[in-house]
Amino acid sequence: MSIRHLDRLFEPRSVAIIGASRRPGRLGTTVLDNMAGSGFAGALWPVNPKYDTLLGIPCHARVAALPAAPDLAVICTPPETVPGLVAELGARGTRAAIVLTALPPQLRTAMLKAARPHLLRILGPGGIGLIGPAAGVNASVAHTGARPGRTAFVSQSGMLMTAVLDWARQHQIGFSRVVSVGEGGDVDVADLLDWLAGDADTQAIVLHIESIGGARNGARKFMSAARIAARGKPVVVLKSGRGDGREDLVVDAAIRRAGMLRVYSSADLFDAVQTVARARPLGGERLAVVSNAASLGLLATDALAWTGGQLAPLSPATLRALKPVAAEGVAAANPLDIGARADTAGHVAAVRALLDEPQADALLLVHVPTPAAGSSDVARALVPLVRAARQTVLSCWLGGDEAADARAVFADAGLATYDTPEKAVRAFRQIVQYRRNQALLIEVPAGVPAAGEAERAAARAIVAAARHAGRATLDDGECASVLSAYGVQGGVQCGGQGGGQPGLPSGDPSAGEAPLLRIAVHTDPVFGPALEFGLGGAAGRVARDRAAGLPPLNMVLARDIVARTRAGAALGGTEAVCRALVQVADLVTDLADVVELELDPVQVLAAGDPRGATLAALGARIVLGPPRPESALAIRPYPQALAETVDWQGAPLVLRPIRPEDAPAHVRFFAALDPEDVRLRFFPRCVNCRRRSWRGLRRSTMTARWRSSPRGRAPMAPPKRSAWCARWPIRTSAAPSSRSWCARI
Repeated sequence: MSIRHLDRLFEPRSVAIIGASRRPGRLGTTVLDNMAGSGFAGALWPVNPKYDTLLGIPCHARVAALPAAPDLAVICTPPETVPGLVAELGARGTRAAIVLTALPPQLRTAMLKAARPHLLRILGPGGIGLIGPAAGVNASVAHTGARPGRTAFVSQSGMLMTAVLDWARQHQIGFSRVVSVGEGGDVDVADLLDWLAGDADTQAIVLHIESIGGARNGARKFMSAARIAARGKPVVVLKSGRGDGREDLVVDAAIRRAGMLRVYSSADLFDAVQTVARARPLGGERLAVVSNAASLGLLATDALAWTGGQLAPLSPATLRALKPVAAEGVAAANPLDIGARADTAGHVAAVRALLDEPQADALLLVHVPTPAAGSSDVARALVPLVRAARQTVLSCWLGGDEAADARAVFADAGLATYDTPEKAVRAFRQIVQYRRNQALLIEVPAGVPAAGEAERAAARAIVAAARHAGRATLDDGECASVLSAYGVQGGVQCGGQGGGQPGLPSGDPSAGEAPLLRIAVHTDPVFGPALEFGLGGAAGRVARDRAAGLPPLNMVLARDIVARTRAGAALGGTEAVCRALVQVADLVTDLADVVELELDPVQVLAAGDPRGATLAALGARIVLGPPRPESALAIRPYPQALAETVDWQGAPLVLRPIRPEDAPAHVRFFAALDPEDVRLRFFPRCVNCRRRSWRGLRRSTMTARWRSSPRGRAPMAPPKRSAWCARWPIRTSAAPSSRSWCARI
């Protein structure tokens, strides 16, 4: 992954348009018009031997005639000329180019080969181009430009990009960057996400993708960039081309795992652009609703209930404040009906009271124009109050011209507004889902005992023996041994061993109480191994109750997978199931020969407390294939190979990369440090505490721990400041009681 020279792409000081023209319908004509009219303050150099000047700008005959190497070149010439132009530009010192010409595969390969020696970054080929309103850049063939804003839009579809631009202009929504990826020959979606994650002008990212991958490590590269971007900014994704149900489950799992928010239609995408650009972060998931017609409030409430949302309870103080503004004969409640007779002052009083309600995390106003209160008058009166609010305020103005004026007032003030209650509620639920996805990224998971090296070696030996014998599947005994090595509780019980229901211990009183489950792993062509969970047995085949996740997993991620299924809702307790999911994910991560695994059905055998339940797999199947490369995993697994044990002052000390479940120990560790050490540890690099985890392609943190507490010895003296461990460069300065040191490598 590289963002090298992308600053030349987005913020160039000089732009050359190769193939600039005045002939109608030509790419070069449109690009030149767009750049000349975008307010670009740098040097603009048209290149075409047929012209002396274009739009009053001196035109150069060829690249060699340019006064200097342009920061950015926009190539609009015939396909066969592109590789040579790229080589010439690279030799002159250009480090970024947009190739708008579509290229056949052989010319695309030649173009990339010509760019590589010069580290020249290429956006395209094909696509619409790039717009950066703040920099005055419109190096695109779009029919309209973009207003300045704080939201970036990246699309693999040029036509969708033009539609979004047109819609955004109508709704007064601006963008920081608008990028059409084209074929993504060099600069791809992952590179753009990585750059936008650190872009100070971008506060949110809206992404349309048709495919992921293609390049080597494409899925892993995408996931690494997406996780970093989503940890700092809202990222909304529309994936077109959903394929079959299994493929879409995996895409959904990847988007959730990265902490992004997925929308499922172009209409939702348009609304999401507005939502992420104008909504404030949520402190919770409770919504207050106020309307000037009872039926409108009920429509919003029904939409909220249908999507699983919850209304905010109102405190006695809020109810007393709302009583004077509630409709005649109607008690103050949520949703609040203020009636058709409510004037502008009544609307303001109701909104102010609900914004003061501490249990309301967001507010939805639904308004229809009445003789007592025109929509535009109410909107203008509410703007100062809503802009100063701590909560997200969503508004719905129903009607024609009057409502359109009110929506324009709110839009001009940078406030979220929608034309139906259902759209507003859907936007609220999008924010809620994004909040949940973000919570998954930072929640500290409980640890699950990992398989020991001896057990892993035994499992590898079983798989190797089966492969050596030319078998593509493991038999029942081998399946049981491999699963047991990774700690899957209950092992595998096949056939009718128990006498009664096949596979269940005879006389077990809990048999049949819990639903039958299914745990499976398949290999996705893009994301590699993917895990599925849901109802098992005949009911599972009919209900198609499934949720997916990408290995490796921890308990937090496993609980999220289980909670997204009907099977999870039917379980009395899920700890044993979640542990099994983590352990199966560990198995498939560790055993590269396993291409498919299925445990179906799986019975939960309760032992009183659900946390003490065990699992019995009544049927197990493990399919083997050629070993996959480690890079086939979309998320790089925990680097167990980096762990080692060293002797420190007569006791074994384990050095290993950090895990998310180490967070409590790190809190204790930093509490024991000198305040100056803490300041030097964090502030020089502005470290974001959310990033303290194993992050795959990025840097990592090492931690050092006693393998066991030393006994029968005097308390250990703390290591001296700036002490360095033998192999890992770990600076230590902890108090004697902390028992743990960490540092970045």
